[in-house]
Amino acid sequence: MYTEMFDKTSTQMAQFLNPLLEAQGKMVDHVARITDFQVEAVKTYSELSFGTLRALTEVKDPQSLQAYVTKQTEVAKSLGERVTADVNELIKINRSFAEDLQKMTQQNVSNATEQAKKATKQATASAASAASESTGSAGTGTASGSGSTSTSKKNA
Repeated sequence: MYTEMFDKTSTQMAQFLNPLLEAQGKMVDHVARITDFQVEAVKTYSELSFGTLRALTEVKDPQSLQAYVTKQTEVAKSLGERVTADVNELIKINRSFAEDLQKMTQQNVSNATEQAKKATKQATASAASAASESTGSAGTGTASGSGSTSTSKKNA
């Protein structure tokens, strides 16, 4: 009896915890992707900044200053393109995460609805069975009671 109750409780706990564990796994994966993205972005932007500073230290005369300024317009254009690409990549990562969570939520709602229908069906069947048993035993008691009453009237 206790084993059956323990197994049923364990099954119910697993049904409750599995979606939470799945969501937690997806969140950890998402944080890892965002972290990798940020580390790579910091590395890229740091290299770009230090490259610009190194180029500035090499300015010695008006011609090298002119070359530096010309190069900076290219660097600014490249930086703008990189920022746009990074923002798009970040949006893609976040959208993917949101879609994964939405799919998981829909699946869990479907599972919960299905389990609720099964539980309702079982409860209805149990209630009907209990009602038929109580009606059957009440009908038996009533029938024997009326039979003894009629016998009492005959004897009187």
